[in-house]
Amino acid sequence: MPPPKAAHPSARQLERDLLESRQIFKVVFERSPAGITVTDQHERITAWNPMVEKMLGMDRRDLLNKPVQDLYPPDEWKRMRDLQIRKHGMLADIATKVIRKDGTMLDVNTSIAVLKDNDGHVVGAIGIMHDMTRQKMVEEQLMQAKLAAEQANIAKSVFLANMSHEVRTPMNAIIGMLDLTLDTKLNDEQKDNLEVAKDAADNLLSLINDILDLSRAEAGKIVVEEIEINAPDIVKNVGKGLSVLARNKGIDLVWNVDAGIPRQLVGDPVRLRQVLVNLVNNAIKFTHKGQVQINATMESLTAHDCVVRFEVIDQGIGIPKKNLATIFDVFTEAHNTTARRYGGTGLGLAICKKIVEMMRGAIWVESTEGKGSMFYFTIIFGVNPDLIRHPAHGQAHGQAAAQDGLPDEVRHLRVLLAEDNVINQRVAVKVLEKFGWSVHIASDGQEVLDILNKQAFDVILMDDQMPLLTGVEAAQVIRREEKQTGHHIPIIAMTANAMSGDREKYLAVGMDGYVSKPIDRQALYQEIVHLVTQRLKE
Repeated sequence: MPPPKAAHPSARQLERDLLESRQIFKVVFERSPAGITVTDQHERITAWNPMVEKMLGMDRRDLLNKPVQDLYPPDEWKRMRDLQIRKHGMLADIATKVIRKDGTMLDVNTSIAVLKDNDGHVVGAIGIMHDMTRQKMVEEQLMQAKLAAEQANIAKSVFLANMSHEVRTPMNAIIGMLDLTLDTKLNDEQKDNLEVAKDAADNLLSLINDILDLSRAEAGKIVVEEIEINAPDIVKNVGKGLSVLARNKGIDLVWNVDAGIPRQLVGDPVRLRQVLVNLVNNAIKFTHKGQVQINATMESLTAHDCVVRFEVIDQGIGIPKKNLATIFDVFTEAHNTTARRYGGTGLGLAICKKIVEMMRGAIWVESTEGKGSMFYFTIIFGVNPDLIRHPAHGQAHGQAAAQDGLPDEVRHLRVLLAEDNVINQRVAVKVLEKFGWSVHIASDGQEVLDILNKQAFDVILMDDQMPLLTGVEAAQVIRREEKQTGHHIPIIAMTANAMSGDREKYLAVGMDGYVSKPIDRQALYQEIVHLVTQRLKE
């Protein structure tokens, strides 16, 4: 028996279906949140939905048989033509503009589909427009907010740079004079008073450095060096350096270093020391009796990396459990009264965290309130068996040790000091003369050039912000003239500009070295000796 034939829809059913489809299309067309236009083969508007009238502020008299070209500004219409929509058949998400009846421009996102008959001839097109005014406004607001944030960040950097320079200049005079005075014969009361003043000045300088370090870290401008590092020696030196501070509080400071840690690794000795000093200083500050312990343990060693874990353990006041999660945040102290009672800004641990993470490590803390704290951090050092020693970064143990074995030429240097601040001149001259060197002073960049035309020097210490010619301008003139003579005199930038990138700026203009103010006497000595001896070997 053959299967039953499928029933064909009746003419009445087809009519109902068509009517229903038209009704659905009409609802979609009229209620669509997008503007829809229909054009004929001559690109004239023949149909549109209510949203088009709303978007363009037009009615039937404005739209019927209107060339669609008239909706667009000339340059936008040319761009639309260049897209060759008829060739592609359809293009979506075209960002463009249309002209409203009142002459204002409307940002729209347009999609266009070309209509063709059975023979492939174009008979019209359908365009769908979305009003992008709100999105454009939001984008503009976001752009303005971004620009405002960038300008604020630039303003902050300029402010910090200016404040750093303005504060460091008098700090150089204060700390320098205190150091020089402490080298003289004093009675016990005078020495005690000056040491208190020196300690306060050092604390103020430390605060300035913390603020600058945090600013650099947040801007991603802290540079972590990859040079030779002796981690065991750094731990021992930190311990020895801070043992006096601990002893003055009646606290024992002990350190244990894993003998398996290689003595030659690759990392940043300055930043490692900075983290250790900060943590040990905190441990001593918050401990009233008992001991503070520093441990360094090798966790793993491969042909390329060495992971070392450092521990700073104290028996101090401890940290409340509720504060452990935020202890490494900026301006955070374990107790509300901590800063008032013990001093500090709450910046130190935040800086430590950023530095440790930049050295491929992690930092964390365990603590019990009233019983003490245990700070841990790991650092991944590089391993290089063929390390070459970098003398400029070497650890010096006092002046005599640094001078041993140096040529006679370095023992009697002729130094040209370019510095316009009278007090800073006095400080620098006394420091340099203590090394047995002769010093000639120039108060501005032009005077530097005039003096060099008459006398020869072994090294120039160059401030930057000076009248007539800045230090940078003077250095550039010197280097241009040296191209004719073939001579080269080491120039060291000695400046209160100590922001991220300042060292690189001075080296880029032809200077050979950099020392920031307030002047560290040992750092200045090392930089001069390194550059002069290097020059003598050439």
